[in-house]
Amino acid sequence: MPSIFVDVNPTIIDWVSQYASNATNSGVLDDLAKWKNGEKRPTFKQVETVSKAIHIPFGYFFLQSPPVETFPVLQYRTIDGLNEGNPSRDLIDTINDMESVQEWMHDYMIASGYDRLQFVASCHNENDKQAIAKRFREILGIAPDWYKQTNAKTEAFKFFRSKFEDIGIIVMMSGIVGNNTHRSLHIEEFRAFALIDDYAPLIFINFNDSQGAKLFSLIHEAVHILLGTSNFYNDRYGIADNVSVFETLCNAVAAEILVPSDYFEKEWSALATRKLEIKIQQLAETFNCGMVVIARKALDNHYISRNQYRRIVDDAMEKFRDSQKKGTGGNYYSTMATRIDARFIIALDNSVKEGKTLFTDAYRLTNTTRKTFSNLTEGVRGIS
Repeated sequence: MPSIFVDVNPTIIDWVSQYASNATNSGVLDDLAKWKNGEKRPTFKQVETVSKAIHIPFGYFFLQSPPVETFPVLQYRTIDGLNEGNPSRDLIDTINDMESVQEWMHDYMIASGYDRLQFVASCHNENDKQAIAKRFREILGIAPDWYKQTNAKTEAFKFFRSKFEDIGIIVMMSGIVGNNTHRSLHIEEFRAFALIDDYAPLIFINFNDSQGAKLFSLIHEAVHILLGTSNFYNDRYGIADNVSVFETLCNAVAAEILVPSDYFEKEWSALATRKLEIKIQQLAETFNCGMVVIARKALDNHYISRNQYRRIVDDAMEKFRDSQKKGTGGNYYSTMATRIDARFIIALDNSVKEGKTLFTDAYRLTNTTRKTFSNLTEGVRGIS
């Protein structure tokens, strides 16, 4: 069968090219350049190949002008100066996936007769960190010294994630786009984001972050839900000081929940004779959080200088980079189960079995196949 040649508008080629610099196929940029200058006319197959290589929807190549893509959550960047350019296709696809999950859960909750979640935006007029932290604990039904119930950061993360799922917050987590291990999500672009909804508020955590950072991000995003604002969390280990008053409040509340001031001050005093690094490490172990959270708490209490804080942050970043060099493995279904909110997957499975949701939609929402979806739901039900 003869090849079918097509024309791609030069303005579309220019728009597409901005996403091609990181393509795994090094010839993509060359192909695009040849298409633009008329040296070569692409075939449908060649357009499809480029589309897959740079994750641009195939249909976009045949538009007369670049599409206008809007992502409201990006308006809520934590640090305005970071990543203000075009979001990566990996981030775009992740946001789209999570919006689809939230939309499905929103409709499911209404159809199932659930009421609006009263805690969403319940603190929108509050600006006192202690009052918000108190309300946060009341909603979850936890005490200020919750950390005594856990033994490590991983347990602390599971503790809060389970509490959030119980009250109706969807918590999703992944380090890749869908199931494509070649499309990693980079913490340099974002750490987490929250999408506000009265029926299905959603938090997405970048799995590639450190364990301590993931825990802080989880709490930070939940605070945003109580305050009633979506959020795109792109702060990097205290890199910026020019955060807004509102964002400073969210950080302070998250730190107060993880490390209550009264307990922190007592523990800090008890270790008065220890070297700073040892003290920070021991307190991080006591409160089951990251060393950066402890260091920030110490800085805000004027226990350490900004230079000392910066050194601790730099050391933590270096240790995290070293840990990333070590390969990790794991069971496929266990990994999948950590990515997907348990309450969401059970609701989706029930809806499929009741004939209210198509199997194909379930597979699309979970990035699974018939076999993997069945095994995933069985595994989640087994541990729920």
